[in-house]
Amino acid sequence: MQQKKKNNAKAYVISFLAMGVVIVIYSLIFNLYRWQHYLIAGGIALLVGRVIFIMAQGLDTSHEAPVQQSIPKTGDSAVDSLVEKGQELLSQIRQENDQIPDAELTGQINEMENVANRIFHTVAEQPQKAPQIRRFMDYYLPTTLKMLSGYRKMDERQVKGENAQATRAQVRSAMDTVLKAFNKQLDALYQDDMLDLTTDIDVMETMLRQDGLIGSDMKEQKKAQQ
Repeated sequence: MQQKKKNNAKAYVISFLAMGVVIVIYSLIFNLYRWQHYLIAGGIALLVGRVIFIMAQGLDTSHEAPVQQSIPKTGDSAVDSLVEKGQELLSQIRQENDQIPDAELTGQINEMENVANRIFHTVAEQPQKAPQIRRFMDYYLPTTLKMLSGYRKMDERQVKGENAQATRAQVRSAMDTVLKAFNKQLDALYQDDMLDLTTDIDVMETMLRQDGLIGSDMKEQKKAQQ
């Protein structure tokens, strides 16, 4: 949020300066001796100022950055250390995101951070699931950070050309893949829970049927739906 406010303030300053430059240039080319001339000059200046304002914002149409939520301690030092390390990586990713003007990529990063935080909350609630996110922690998050850091440096150094554009497009595509992978990681953490829940439902339906409390048509209807 603070970064966005800074970007807006900077955009306003740049747009006002651009408007002033336009009026000066217009007055040098055309003599401003009629009120219509001032009106035209003002209209052009406003139009240019608006365009410059949008460009200075980096076409920022992304969602608000996710608010970092504290994750409760588990009492297991190894699990707590793992979660803290993950939070630190997310913090570094957020810092890179604050300096990336690409609205599409920023939106992907924000969504990825939300999913990652849900993964850490799940592990904090069920510490026995911590081994399942080892590769997520040791490779996927650090590699994502490295990729975004490289993207940010390319922008800072204003690297252009076909190769640079192709690399930027590849990073956006990779982030889409990363986001899908993070969602699958979250689903995998709940796979056993969903299996247990399905088993409990099947057992309960069987017992209800045996006790004559429900008919056999429920089972047939369930098979038809599948």
